[in-house]
Amino acid sequence: MLALLPLGAHNLLHRNRRRTLLTILTVAAADLVFCVVMVVPYVTARIVHLSDRSPRLVITNRASVAYGLPEFYYDKIMALPDVVAVNRMLWFGGVYEDPKDQFPTMALDADNLDVMWPEYGLNNSLMAAFQSAKNAALVGAATMNHFGWRIGQNVALRSQVYPLTLTFKITGVFYQGPDLTPFMLRRDYLEEALHNIGRVDIMWARCSSPEATNRVAPAIDEMFRNSGAETRTDTEKAFMNHMMDQYKPLMMVVQGIGLISVIALALAVLNATAMSLRERRSELAVLRSLGFSGDQILASLALEAVFVAVGGGILGTLFARAVLGWARGSVPALGPILSFGLPTAVMGEGITASIVIGLVAALAPALAALRSGVADTLRRVA
Repeated sequence: MLALLPLGAHNLLHRNRRRTLLTILTVAAADLVFCVVMVVPYVTARIVHLSDRSPRLVITNRASVAYGLPEFYYDKIMALPDVVAVNRMLWFGGVYEDPKDQFPTMALDADNLDVMWPEYGLNNSLMAAFQSAKNAALVGAATMNHFGWRIGQNVALRSQVYPLTLTFKITGVFYQGPDLTPFMLRRDYLEEALHNIGRVDIMWARCSSPEATNRVAPAIDEMFRNSGAETRTDTEKAFMNHMMDQYKPLMMVVQGIGLISVIALALAVLNATAMSLRERRSELAVLRSLGFSGDQILASLALEAVFVAVGGGILGTLFARAVLGWARGSVPALGPILSFGLPTAVMGEGITASIVIGLVAALAPALAALRSGVADTLRRVA
């Protein structure tokens, strides 16, 4: 097999450079599509996994989130054993200038964001700035980069939930956490604008440990049983699973389209490789007549295919990384789905898929060519 390496290198570099380049680009396109498509299930699974050991509970109205919760539930929940913090949330649904410029926008209590969500790296200076002005806002780095905002800037957002437009002063940016797109505003500011003190859509409760959630959740629901607003208390993992279930049909369609695209591109690679091997039938027959075994020839062709596939895979992965990096800061409406960029695991899967495509495309026609007799092959090409 080693004796055939110089021949394989010559074929790649000199036989038909245009075809080799186009084959590499086709493999790169297949890898690009594969990576972009596979990011969706990876990220959804990753989001659920990150919430697996979360000590947070999500409390909503059992009938529907739209009915909200009475504000006095806050004190009752806070008084329960193992409850460390409670935060009340209102969904604002802000739009900036154009309707397509959407991103997660929620109103929260300003006093304990750092305790409730420490993974976002909300340090003392960020919290102090957020608490210093009623119209203050904390914004994720992806949304800041997308719109070119800066700290201290005033921005006006139109709500899709309420008939009002509010102006906010950006007092801080966060660069950590599973989602770098949220726009966090103060709940008391929204309450004042709505003239509706006490409005709460969701309550978040942080427990002393993940194990404590199993005790606190049923205690909350039991405490408000038969009340005018019964509660449904879920762990963060259960809540995220429920949220992601809504997008499963869309994800299946996207993955199906991506799979069809990858198969189509793989067939294009197969066709190009088959054309190349048809031109090399006499070469393969001569190699066999010189005493090289079919296994040695297949191994040499496999190395050529791996070289093309790895080149295309690396190129496609770089393209996918650039595309997802651009989308991460340019399409904040997609939220956490793009907050991970191109994960290393998906990169590895993409390059592996490229190698498989290259090997199948090279070896399938090669096996057919080697099944022909040496004399018959030489006679046909003579």
